[in-house]
Amino acid sequence: MDGYISKIYVDKGDYVKADQLLVEVDHTDYVHAVNRAKANLEAARANVVSQEATIRNAKLNLDRMRTLIKDQYVSQQDLDNAQAAYDVAVAQIESLRAQVHQMEVALQQAETNLTYSYIRAPFAGSISIRNLDGGAFVSGSTGSTSTLSRGILVMQDITTVRVLVDVVEKDVSLVKIGQPAELRADAYPGRVFTGKVTRVVQALNPSTRTMTVEVDIPNPDRALKGGMFARVELLVGVHVNALQIPIDAVTRLEADQYVYTVQAGKAQKVPVELGIRSNGLIEITKGLSGTDPVIVSGKDLVTDGVKVAPTPMDVAKPAPSASPAP
Repeated sequence: MDGYISKIYVDKGDYVKADQLLVEVDHTDYVHAVNRAKANLEAARANVVSQEATIRNAKLNLDRMRTLIKDQYVSQQDLDNAQAAYDVAVAQIESLRAQVHQMEVALQQAETNLTYSYIRAPFAGSISIRNLDGGAFVSGSTGSTSTLSRGILVMQDITTVRVLVDVVEKDVSLVKIGQPAELRADAYPGRVFTGKVTRVVQALNPSTRTMTVEVDIPNPDRALKGGMFARVELLVGVHVNALQIPIDAVTRLEADQYVYTVQAGKAQKVPVELGIRSNGLIEITKGLSGTDPVIVSGKDLVTDGVKVAPTPMDVAKPAPSASPAP
């Protein structure tokens, strides 16, 4: 579709319904093309009618020659000429009928091109970008290939938003299609949007070593907008009765990871194995029983076997210190 924009009926921010008229491109040339195709079709049909009359006349002449040759009023050459004229007429009408079909296809194409000059919304949504104004020239031949071309309008349907999440390599095996997801955006503090994993790209980005996961979030009130940044949590599993401690209580030294517990008033170094991290807490899968106090704040000030004076804490509050006893 090539032509100049004659009218744009919508602007940025407008909500439009499916099949609503958005843009009208000057269609003068397309109307002429439709009229020309109609005229060509009528002419082709007239040629068929004329040729059918020619066939009828050739058939009458052929039948006459067949009757007259019985009494030898005409020669065999005359009969052969009549037969040839009839055969030619029959062959020509097939060609003319094919031309009628060609003209019908040309008319359909011209009418389709005319329809394309009225650009309608393919779905219900909102206009997010308007690149051109009335009078601008648009070309369909370069719209999808030229790096300089721009769409007239950009539409978005955000009743369901798709969120792209980059999952690090070590967690790739944990993500599955259908897993529930929670999304939080800074624009809506305290609000949680829920959805699920719909697609998993089965390849890692070689530069970031991450795998892209697509999460669909229902957004019926259109609160989430395209291009927003958000935090997404995927529920990859449930560990019932998991033992968790504040992540600040864990000390990592090269390949070792350990915590300090308090036993009989002394700090005791205990190697541990870690599990899932969540909301500032980390799961302990091996090393602790869940009954021994763990030093959180001040763990870097103690050593194994030193006497300490611990202060109980609430994990929801800032961690208290545990210092060596005098």
